[in-house]
Formats: sequence, C-alpha cells, structure tokens
Amino acid sequence: MVVGDGASTGAVSNASGPAGFVDPQSRPGPAPEPLRDLTLLSRRLWGDWIEVLEVETGFPCEYDVRGGLAVALTEAEEVVLDRALDWQRSRALAFEVLPGEEVRGREPGLSGEVRAAFSFPDDGQLPPPRLLRAVVLAARRAGVMVAEQAAPGAVRVENGCVAGVETTRGLVRAEVVVNAAGARAGLLAGAPPLPVEPVRTPLLLLDAAADPERLSRFVHGRRCSLVPRRDGTLVVTGPGGGDGLDGRLTAGEAAELLVEAARLVPAVAGYPVLAAWSWPSAGSPDGGPILGETSLAGLVAAAGDGRDEILLAPAAALLLADLLTGKTPPLPPGPFSPARFGL
Repeated sequence: MVVGDGASTGAVSNASGPAGFVDPQSRPGPAPEPLRDLTLLSRRLWGDWIEVLEVETGFPCEYDVRGGLAVALTEAEEVVLDRALDWQRSRALAFEVLPGEEVRGREPGLSGEVRAAFSFPDDGQLPPPRLLRAVVLAARRAGVMVAEQAAPGAVRVENGCVAGVETTRGLVRAEVVVNAAGARAGLLAGAPPLPVEPVRTPLLLLDAAADPERLSRFVHGRRCSLVPRRDGTLVVTGPGGGDGLDGRLTAGEAAELLVEAARLVPAVAGYPVLAAWSWPSAGSPDGGPILGETSLAGLVAAAGDGRDEILLAPAAALLLADLLTGKTPPLPPGPFSPARFGL
C-alpha cells in the first residue's frame, strides 16, 4: 500500500498543490549528476505518462510544453545564470540566450528591467489538481483501492517486518508500505524517521485572462516564478521559507510576492487575486529524493523530493516499481537509497 500526504482527492480546485513545474533545465542551479540524470529521465517520461493517463481516463491533464524562461534583471544575475548552464552545454541540451529586446519581442508583457533571458524549449508545466484527478481515476479503473479521509497513524510491525498501517479507519494490512507522505513523510509513527523537514512555498492565483500580452510560457526570476495556465490564470510562486504544515499565506508574504512578480511583469499589479495559499514540501539534507527500501523490511521510502515532487514523479515511480518487482532500474538507485542516511 502507499501512504500519501493526506490531500483530498475530491473537489480539487485550481488553487491547490504546488506550481507543477517540469523544468530540469530552467532552474540551472548546482545539483549532483545522479539527480540531474533523474530529472532529465523524468521529463522524457512525462509525455508518454500523460498520454496514457488521458487515454485511460478521457480527462485532459493540460500538460503544457511551450518551454520556459530564466530571466536576469542585472548583469550579475546574467553572469550567474550563464555559468550555471555549463553542465547543459556539456550535455548538448537545447537552450537559447536572448537579449532583453528579443525576449520582450516573444513575451511583450515582460518588464523593461529584464536584461537577458535563457530559453528552455523542452521544459513544461501542468496544473497539479488536474493531474491528481487523472491519477486517482486511472488508479481506480485499474482496481486500486483509494481510501480518502483515512489518515495514517502508525506503521504496524510484526516479527520485525511491516504488516500494514494503522489509519483513522482501522488497520490496513500490507506486506509492503510505501511512505509517499510528502511533507509529512518524516512524521509516520512506527517507522524509521526520514530526515525531511516541511518547508512552505507561497503561491498566488491571479486572473490574467483580460491581458492580451499575458505570458505564454513560465518565467523563473531570482525571487519568484510565474506560471501561465491555459484558462487565463497565472500562478505566482516564491522561494520556500519557514517551516510547518500551515496552508495559509500571510498578508506580508502575499504582498512581497506581488512586488517581485510585478518587477518581472508590470501588468501583474492590475490582475485580480483569485486565491492565496502555501504548499508544504520537504527535501532531504543532500537535496536528492529518498527512494527505496529502508532498514525496516517492507517499508519503502518515496520522499524528500522537495519542490521537484511533480518533476520527479514519473522517474521516481519507475525506479521504485522496478525495485519492488525485481527489475533493473533505468538508473543506478544507490544515490537515492535511504541507506545513505543510515536508514
């Protein structure tokens, strides 16, 4: 059985979940090579995964691969971004370097402060609520029992092995339990504690439908990101900060996020605010996901992916499925094993 993060699978609105980036290239910060391999594999898997989901369910997931931009407002930011792309040059990955005037020709809503941009045509994004609905529907049609409102209490251990999970709806017996509880993955009682801490990411949902120059692709700035949806809304997300699992957003956080967004797209200041929330995610100490069986026989970890929980989903699922069924994973699983943290 899989222990999820407790999010409701019913009545999911557009104002829930993370931003939904599939962007291994457009956030070109430092990362270990095995993690880069995993993110690039996951992006390759996304297209086929979405196609299967949509065929199985008839529900459009709105996976959008119009590319993304990383923008620089100063010369220093441009230099940092350019140097961070050396690993992509070494792998011959596709990207363009665009001066400010050229990128505003493609995205006229961008501020005159934008000095340069790096364009990544293969990156994408999708609305997580739509993905969640499709995954749950496909799982049920495949015979998977989805138990809503059944919060996990503790892992049941018998004779040194996992025997199931105690939930608010009673004991669910299982020989294998996958801890995929997201920001709550480190709180599962009766199990080896995973070294993850929840971090809140602020998000705003704005109505950009009336703006003829609204963004057509997502934009990463130094202090915020903007994600246009097909329905004319715009998601604005900031850097993670603070701890806890509170899904509310403070007025100060919202104001700061709007100021940063308006520096990139001035018209944002006039967009109506539809919703504001924060999303808890949890990364591991070394920044990589924790994937594989723990020291407790039958307990498998699928956690610690931080803000990359959408990006990494297909590759993490494939790697774990192969490990659980005795197949050879597409990438060496060692760098992501719980054993690296003594688990």
